Amino acid sequence: MDRRSFMQFGRAAVLPTSTWETFCQRVQRSVRAPVRQLKDHEQGCVAEVTIDRTGDSKHILALCREYQVSMILAGSTPEQSLFGRDCLIVRLGSGLRSLEHLGEQACLAQGGVLVGQLYALGYQQFARVPSHLTIAQWLANPAYHDCRPYFSFLSGVERLYALFSDESEAVLGDFGVDDRAALSVPILNRTIPNAFELLREDQVEQQLEQAIWPYAYRLDALKKKRVEVNLARLFIGHKASLLWAQSVLIRKMPEDYLCLPSDIQWPEPNLDLSVSLDHVQARLKGILDSEGLFLYYDEWRPFDEV
Repeated sequence: MDRRSFMQFGRAAVLPTSTWETFCQRVQRSVRAPVRQLKDHEQGCVAEVTIDRTGDSKHILALCREYQVSMILAGSTPEQSLFGRDCLIVRLGSGLRSLEHLGEQACLAQGGVLVGQLYALGYQQFARVPSHLTIAQWLANPAYHDCRPYFSFLSGVERLYALFSDESEAVLGDFGVDDRAALSVPILNRTIPNAFELLREDQVEQQLEQAIWPYAYRLDALKKKRVEVNLARLFIGHKASLLWAQSVLIRKMPEDYLCLPSDIQWPEPNLDLSVSLDHVQARLKGILDSEGLFLYYDEWRPFDEV
């Protein structure tokens, strides 16, 4: 910790007057970065911090669990819309922009890598994505992913290095009948059977045959058609509501083949589909993040950041 940060922390650490202040001071001490207060009132407190080390997100998540504070990905919703609970908005700094090239057709990108960097390298799936968004923001945003069933592979996502609400970690990717690695992680051992069960529900099966995929979570990635089943793609466009993305292994798409949500006219869901949407999304959220450590999917209000 540099002298300036130490002095700032020292002043902030004098006699905290609330549990919230104690939380913010512990975050600041843990990640060695200032915590900025954005909102403080009876409906919940909101603060912001920028992290630059791989382990920072793990430390913050542990503190958020301890103090029952929600960990919000910066850019996923305006601070004004966060109320009813305490929240910490987390920005991914320049220290989390490591990019490892895996040959000419793929790379491993940390969550803070800017989309524009990959587009400049020929990853055409980012042609219509704002260049200043981070990979973590892009992954979470359904507006920049193909909205047709079975076409989530056009994102190029092959593996996802994820941190879950219970502090467990896993590498998600191809999932075959003999794959038991993901099932060894307790939270995934609960999620995967439930996800496949949801995939067999009547309304979900009907939507698999439609032109667009209306659900917030990509269950269609768990059905083998066009490409192999891939657990990482279940979380494409997850609205920052199910996990924390540490790094993503991305394959280069040579052309922009995407059918984005803005490319088509979306029909209004009928009553049966509306009920199914709420049921499926609530069930997966309840399994993966029952305490609301991350954003709720209906709170998603992304905004552009420079």
